[in-house]
Amino acid sequence: MALGLQRFNWDLQYQPVVTFPGMVLWGATTNGPTAVPGAFQARLTVDGRSQTQSFMVKKHPWHTVTDADMRAQFDLASQIRDKVNEANNAIIQIRRLKQELDDRTKKSQNADVKAIAEQFTKELVAVEEDVYQVRNQSNQDPLNFPIKTNNRLASLLRVVLAGDGKPTANTGPIFEDLKVELKAETDRLQRALTTYIPRFNTLAQRLGLEPLSEK
Repeated sequence: MALGLQRFNWDLQYQPVVTFPGMVLWGATTNGPTAVPGAFQARLTVDGRSQTQSFMVKKHPWHTVTDADMRAQFDLASQIRDKVNEANNAIIQIRRLKQELDDRTKKSQNADVKAIAEQFTKELVAVEEDVYQVRNQSNQDPLNFPIKTNNRLASLLRVVLAGDGKPTANTGPIFEDLKVELKAETDRLQRALTTYIPRFNTLAQRLGLEPLSEK
């Protein structure tokens, strides 16, 4: 960066949704929540030295929505965004483990390795197909295949972020239902991880194979 006056434009959006390669969603958003009016600080660190500058985010003068309603929108959007991330991170973990299992199976040719890998993969696929519509390959595919948990959450996020103001009354109960749905799926994933990773890694250690990563 050259010396002199510099400009940074902030679009006022917080961290967006975690994505994974090939992800196709319908009627959804991957945007993060928008900053609410208030005081903020920008910190610049160069060569180990930091400088901080305070600044204000102001509400558009034509908007009549209250700060409390904008805060309610921000808070709910942040919570939904975090649950979309939880769902998408589960897909990322599942796909990594499936790839590792395939790799170890090809390298070993051991019958026990193959058997555990097949059982584990079956459990992983079952969760994956509940969390994400795996048949989506293009933006038109959701017209033919029902959306799954991560898409429903991301669609709710889009609804909550539409416009400026307090979310409609039905968004909270819908979010609560989707949280229960996702928890059942991630609990099932955790049970599979707890069951199969130690068994597989014990066998892998005996056969000189690289163990499965646990995170």
